[in-house]
Amino acid sequence: MAKTFKHSGDLGDIIFALPAVRALGGGILYLDPDGGFSNSLVMKFADKIRTKLNAEAIESLKPLLLQQPYIQEVRHWHGEAVDYNLDEFRRHISFNNLSDSHLAAFGLPLGERDTAWLSVADPIRVEGRPIVINRSVRYHGNYGFWESNLPQLKRFAIFVGYPKEHEIFQYTFGHELPYFATPDVLTLARVIAGCEQFVGNQGLPHAIAEGLKKNLIHEMYRVYPSAVFQRPGTRYV
Repeated sequence: MAKTFKHSGDLGDIIFALPAVRALGGGILYLDPDGGFSNSLVMKFADKIRTKLNAEAIESLKPLLLQQPYIQEVRHWHGEAVDYNLDEFRRHISFNNLSDSHLAAFGLPLGERDTAWLSVADPIRVEGRPIVINRSVRYHGNYGFWESNLPQLKRFAIFVGYPKEHEIFQYTFGHELPYFATPDVLTLARVIAGCEQFVGNQGLPHAIAEGLKKNLIHEMYRVYPSAVFQRPGTRYV
């Protein structure tokens, strides 16, 4: 009988939970369309309406999750009992990365996050643009990096993420950068899978890049560095 898991967090949190799901044998993943509104572990984050998990976000994420060999099904959670409540990671958050927090919640070896836990069929490669950039509107930590490096990066890069993120990025740094629209999470993952390097800050695109173990440059959020993976091919600025 398949093991069952439940998560109520943001999309990036779910991606970072996958090494623990894989280590526990995988199975059926329930995702809470109410974003953990009834869960005391999540309630203090309930005001984050723009990133709160909902039914639409689950359906966008689902095709990527179903490409993973350890995920049998993805279902909307409506109070069903599960074997593993992945929201327990919130009891183990420290200044590391959220994969470690999920692994620690179930007493699993932290080394489980050292190998790629995402695979993506049919990567999308953009001719002449081997670098993928994203900068979310949260978790900024190094304006100077972008100011110094964007003139060189922009010749070889595209921007992914929300249109508003792209608008703010260009407005902030005064450089134009081609925008590649990704209507769902699987398309986003296919673009990141096809790149040679990811450059960005903490958020869903970075979580996907880390899950794929892509070469990356990460604008670290020093107030709360919860997405730092010290490994070859990474640079934290």
